[in-house]
Amino acid sequence: MTQLTGKKILRALWLLLVPLLMPAVVHAVTYSFPENEPAYLKDEAVINVGTKLYLFHSGSEDVRKAINANDILVVYREYPSGISPEARETGKVKILSTSGGYYYEAEVIEGSVQPGYLARKGTVACFITSFRKIVHRQSRFFIQ
Repeated sequence: MTQLTGKKILRALWLLLVPLLMPAVVHAVTYSFPENEPAYLKDEAVINVGTKLYLFHSGSEDVRKAINANDILVVYREYPSGISPEARETGKVKILSTSGGYYYEAEVIEGSVQPGYLARKGTVACFITSFRKIVHRQSRFFIQ
C-alpha cells in the first residue's frame, strides 16, 4: 500500500513540476545582436533644414551666458552605452531667440535632427523637444 501511494505522490509531483519547468526550457534561446539600430532608437519625426524647433535647457546662468541669439549649436545623437560609446553628429541649429525661461527657439541649418537629440555648444547642452513649445498654465499643459 505504501509503494502504491508513493508512486501516486511522485506522479502528482511530476505533473506539477513539468509545467513549471517548460517555460525555462523554452526561453533558454539566445538571439544574435542586430546589425542595424534597434527599432526603439528610430523616431518617426525627422526635422529637416529650415524647420523651426524648440530647445529645452535647465535655465541656469551657465546656459544663459553660453548660448545667445544667432549662435550655432552642433546636434548630436546620444546612444545607450551598450550600443556605442560615442555620440554621432547629425546636424546644426541656429538659435533665433529665447522663449521663456527654459526654451530657445531655433532653426535647423544643416543635416536633420529628431526630438530627443542634444544640441551642444562647448560644455552646455540643450534638449531638442519638438516643433512646438509646451506652455504651462495653472498646472495644465497647453500646446501653442
